[in-house]
Amino acid sequence: MLDGIEAFLRVAERRSFSAAAADLGVSPSAISQTIKGLEARVGSPLFTRTTRSVGLTQAGEMFLERAAPAYGGLADAYEAARNLGNRPAGRLRINLMRGAIQPMFEPILAGFCEAYPEIELEIFGDDGFSDLSKGGFDAGVRMGESLDADMIAIRLTGPFRFVAFGAPAYFDRFGRPENPADLRNHRCVRLRMSSGGLMPWTFIDGNREIEVGVTGPVIVNDQASIIMAVRSGIAIGMAAEPVLKEHIERGDVEVVLADRASSTAGLFLYYPNRKQVMPKLRAFIDYARDHIPENIVV
Repeated sequence: MLDGIEAFLRVAERRSFSAAAADLGVSPSAISQTIKGLEARVGSPLFTRTTRSVGLTQAGEMFLERAAPAYGGLADAYEAARNLGNRPAGRLRINLMRGAIQPMFEPILAGFCEAYPEIELEIFGDDGFSDLSKGGFDAGVRMGESLDADMIAIRLTGPFRFVAFGAPAYFDRFGRPENPADLRNHRCVRLRMSSGGLMPWTFIDGNREIEVGVTGPVIVNDQASIIMAVRSGIAIGMAAEPVLKEHIERGDVEVVLADRASSTAGLFLYYPNRKQVMPKLRAFIDYARDHIPENIVV
């Protein structure tokens, strides 16, 4: 009954037979045959296929909803038995914001892989808020205030601010905002989140947080693109303050409204409190806390 489940889950995740085949180290034709065999046993098509896209049928959606957590539980059982001797081993899947991948893993990746050669580390960049169990992830990394109460959270960084910033050329041409409300009359770069909405621009006004509606000529979906657009001088942007450190020191950009900037609790590694902490995850947690720099740039 389990034959083909892993292939099904990977195709459903990647929405591509060829990408799933590459992930699993087999040929696309082998994946296709495996899925056909599974569909024959289920008695219904699970995927819709065109030359350009792969989607789930209604039966496929229903099958995915039930199969993903069940397969994840089976994988946990396998890993628990495999690691009975408390040996960190197996595939460790970490889901985290794209902007945190380079600053978080560059300082620790080589050392961690050398320290734990039996762990296969999979780093999955995702700016949404994925269901860890359904996605087959061991843990995630997000900002603390976005975590659900039923998650075990382990702090990785201290608090940091989100600040408005611009290039000197922009300020020379358009002037500087003196208060958050002035931003309504400025050109701003906005961030499209994975949910489809635009990230709000929030500031502190006394003891309360306020949101300012901004407009502008550019919308992007990652912080690196925000910085690129701002450095070109076309608009003001908002980003995590540590990201801007080197750009500020070089004089490429300048922070404005710093005294009104809102802050986040920092980055946390999290996992469901019902999930047994496997030795591979415990090894990663301990290594990350010991080796991630305190001034991590996110």
